[in-house]
Formats: sequence, C-alpha cells, structure tokens
Amino acid sequence: MRCPRFVQRRPGSGPKLLALAPVLGLAVAGCAPGGEPGAPSRPPAATTSDETSSESVTPSITRDLPPEQRRPLTAIPTNELCGLVSPDELARLAFPVEPGTAREVGFDPPARGCSYQARTGDQSVLVAAQPEGYAELGTTPVNLGSAQGEQTLHANDCTVFAALPGATLQVVVGAGEADAEQCDTAQAVAQYVLGALAR
Repeated sequence: MRCPRFVQRRPGSGPKLLALAPVLGLAVAGCAPGGEPGAPSRPPAATTSDETSSESVTPSITRDLPPEQRRPLTAIPTNELCGLVSPDELARLAFPVEPGTAREVGFDPPARGCSYQARTGDQSVLVAAQPEGYAELGTTPVNLGSAQGEQTLHANDCTVFAALPGATLQVVVGAGEADAEQCDTAQAVAQYVLGALAR
C-alpha cells in the first residue's frame, strides 16, 4: 500500500506525516521512506510549554460532565466516537454538518475518528483519537479552557491536539483556505469534546 498523495511533512519530523482524506477521514499516520506505511518507531514524547496563550476561545455551548460520568478516550470504540459531538452541537460550535462517519485507519494502533462534512461548502470537521504523545505534532500552544493543547495551521485545515491519559484528542477543521477562524472553531470543538472525556 502506498502513502496517500495528500501528505504534508513537517521539517525535522522524520517519518511522521499528516495525511488527510478529502473529508478528513484519515488522521495522523506513520509512513516509512519510500512511501510504505509504518508506525513511528516511537510516538513523540508529550511536552508542556510555559508559552501557552492565556486566552482561550469561548465555545457557544459548553459541557462539563462530573468526573464519574467521563470516559477515557482510549475506552471509546470507533463506532461511538461520533457520539462525542452531534451534528446539532457542531452546528452551534462550527457550522451545519451531515451526520458523522466513523473510520479506523492504519494499524498498531490504528487512527480512529469521526468525520463530518459541511452541508454546504467545502468545510469539514474530524474528531479523532490518536496515540499518546501525538500532541507534540502541534506547533503553537493553546489554552483549551480547563486543559492545554497544541495547534497547527495548514493551508487547508487547522488541527488542535490535546494530550489525555493513554491517547491524544485530535480535532481538525478543514476548509478550502484555512485561517484563524478554523483554528478558533477547532479549539471550541476540542473544548466541548474534552468536557466528556476523563483526564
């Protein structure tokens, strides 16, 4: 199997890459030289930064479940990831979307996620579970309310990562041309989803 053609490599990141399907159904995956897929030899180490912005986006809706009702991201099956945020909730947090499609991509461990396509236009949202340590793929520290995260802005998407026990939450908001608006939306969605997850 060859790596997808829609691959972006970060300088100095070695074999790690960010692979996004047309509807952002794929998520962070590994790929060995020569285009063959493979898991990174080690997941990136989680890091913290004192440079995190003190300001955070205020989502239009919030959720903060009591600790006993929160679930670990690692314990949520792929077919239940779309239950972390509904199309109605995304319409309030981001934009109107079609029902989500759960996907599992890759292996050892697979990237799991739920992708939502905008009802109109070329925007999309991906909520995914990545291996622990993948928050390091972000380039800018961000404040996610009660949690810290990292984000990366690309030409056609903004990705927010939040480190969790045993996993990394990844939220990607895609658009034809991405800017700070997509990053604000990704942060708002991440904050909302984090309200249901054990930390």
